[in-house]
Amino acid sequence: MTRVVWLTDIHLNFVESELVEQLLDEVHATAPDAVLIGGDIGESQNVAKYLARFAARLVCPVYFVLGNHDFYHSSVSVVRQAMGQLCERHAKLCYLTLQEQAIELTPGVGLIGHDGWADARFGDYLGSDVFLSDYALIEELAGHYALDRRPMLQRLADEAAAHVREVLPRALARYEHIILLTHVPPFREACWHEGHISDDNWLPHFACKAMGDAILEIMQKHPARKLTVLCGHTHGEGETRPLDNVEVFTGGAVYGAPAITRMLDLA
Repeated sequence: MTRVVWLTDIHLNFVESELVEQLLDEVHATAPDAVLIGGDIGESQNVAKYLARFAARLVCPVYFVLGNHDFYHSSVSVVRQAMGQLCERHAKLCYLTLQEQAIELTPGVGLIGHDGWADARFGDYLGSDVFLSDYALIEELAGHYALDRRPMLQRLADEAAAHVREVLPRALARYEHIILLTHVPPFREACWHEGHISDDNWLPHFACKAMGDAILEIMQKHPARKLTVLCGHTHGEGETRPLDNVEVFTGGAVYGAPAITRMLDLA
């Protein structure tokens, strides 16, 4: 049995160092074979520091993607490059967004992942009054009106979808079951918040339709294979099954109280 611990939206920059150590102790105590971190670890100036603490404390590999907060006060391209360099220095760390092949968790289970991005394709983007801090604190998105920002959001989401279209079919050829780690829910039905699906005012900013479309297209062609999607971003816990062979878990989270999201025991 292989034990995998999943965390998402831990926002370690909102807590004191003692709580970070407490979380690391809790993860270590589960004796994991792998740890998955689904983004919103910190912000650009400290995300590498927090990941390095995971690598120093744990004996298992740590696979991660980034969330929107992890790019605050910098740019997507700069932070992604920095994460690649970080992984070169820490053998236990693996940034899945930069991986072109699945990682083997067990002989029958492979792992892939990408940050994802909310792409304004669900809900009423132009009518929404939501203004995320992303739109002021991430270089690629700052200083633009909503109409000009939309193609930038969709470019980032399309990049995530292209990654899935390239990597997932190859992974399915090798493994019966694939786990896809991402930050942004790829389906409207996975965009949980406080026990409900987000409405048209919030959906444009919290779901990645492009990735969801790619998942459905690929998995419909592989009915004998299984895909489990692990996502976060909304801080609301929920589950959905868009296809018989696709299950999606959205992880809950509370600012200031980082915790293990879920443990998976893989045969």
